[in-house]
Amino acid sequence: MKLIFKILLIVFVFSNAFSQNEGYIQTAFNAIKSKNYQVAVDNYSKAIERAPNYAPAYYGRGLAYFYLENNDMALVDFGKTIQLDKNYFEAYYARGIVLTRFGKNGDAIKHFTQSLEISNDYPEAYYARANTYYVLKNYEQALVDYSKTISVQPSYGLAFYGRAITNKVFGRNKQALEDFDKYVKLNGNKDNLESEVKRLIKEIEISEAESNE
Repeated sequence: MKLIFKILLIVFVFSNAFSQNEGYIQTAFNAIKSKNYQVAVDNYSKAIERAPNYAPAYYGRGLAYFYLENNDMALVDFGKTIQLDKNYFEAYYARGIVLTRFGKNGDAIKHFTQSLEISNDYPEAYYARANTYYVLKNYEQALVDYSKTISVQPSYGLAFYGRAITNKVFGRNKQALEDFDKYVKLNGNKDNLESEVKRLIKEIEISEAESNE
């Protein structure tokens, strides 16, 4: 959700509605930065009272609800954002993420796809859709989307990890090892996955050795 937060700032700074609700919006934005999510909810709600058709305020409040794990309210606010602005591609993505929390993976994929139809260079949406396809055991589509994520953003370490795992499922050990190596070079242990990667690499190496006996 990091890119969502960055885009949120850009939208607020350049919107006319932002100037009318500057105090509430800025307070809410700062509250999210400092992880005071309830304060963010309260201030976005005040902004919405003053400008009930201002899509970014619903989006921001949805984001705050998301971090509070109030998934029902997050879903409502992201939906309201889309109702007010059909081209708000970040809201489709965010709603898709919430839907995965409910296990509604088919609906989540539809939302990620809608996000990408509006903005086809959005790596987070490709990555999220890849993960969802993987959960659904649609490994071919997962592989396509992990690769697309990397094509759009070559430094997206977790996409290499996801593609490595998927290649391993298919028994494509050479490609899996290459992707694990790339992941470690990009992300190291910042995702707390380094030990798991080493375990998986060892597993592949043992499998390769056994097959060559």
